[in-house]
Amino acid sequence: MTEEVLPKSITDEPAEMQFYIVSPRKFWTLNIMTFGFYSVYWFFKHWQEYKKSTGEDLWPIARGIFSIFFAHSLFSLMETKYEIQHKAKPSRIFHYATLFVVASILGNIGSRLADNEIGLPYTMYSMYITLIISSFCLHKAQSLINLASADPNGSKNDRFTLLNFVWIFIGLVFWIFLIIGTFAITAQ
Repeated sequence: MTEEVLPKSITDEPAEMQFYIVSPRKFWTLNIMTFGFYSVYWFFKHWQEYKKSTGEDLWPIARGIFSIFFAHSLFSLMETKYEIQHKAKPSRIFHYATLFVVASILGNIGSRLADNEIGLPYTMYSMYITLIISSFCLHKAQSLINLASADPNGSKNDRFTLLNFVWIFIGLVFWIFLIIGTFAITAQ
């Protein structure tokens, strides 16, 4: 009698999904100070950790840059990780992915309109509002994955690095110019 040998991928137990851990304080500071550019890195890191842990063939850089197309799948995987870890359904965050996508698109439209001096100052205000909404959506997802990873406070990644401070400084300069521009437009 011969024994059938199954491929290694079928006989192995599934890999445990891992995601990026970051504290709420660090997340909010970096995302707001970089005017949302941190979210590209945030998506990239989540997909990179997921790829490392599962071995799935995907491009984390592309998924970070084009996050609006991959937000729903990432949030869904985060819900799955929580369910596996806690043997219970999590608070749904899938709708936050939709809200993130809508806020990102509206923020981009507001930015383009403001660049062309259409609807000022309201189009500039819309950029601030959509930044807060999209940050809130990502924060909800991050909170869930921190819980699923048994680090609800994100203490593994709470300290700011030198590179974080460089990005915060660049963001601060950007914010100063943006606020001065907003006041100048509003005063006219």
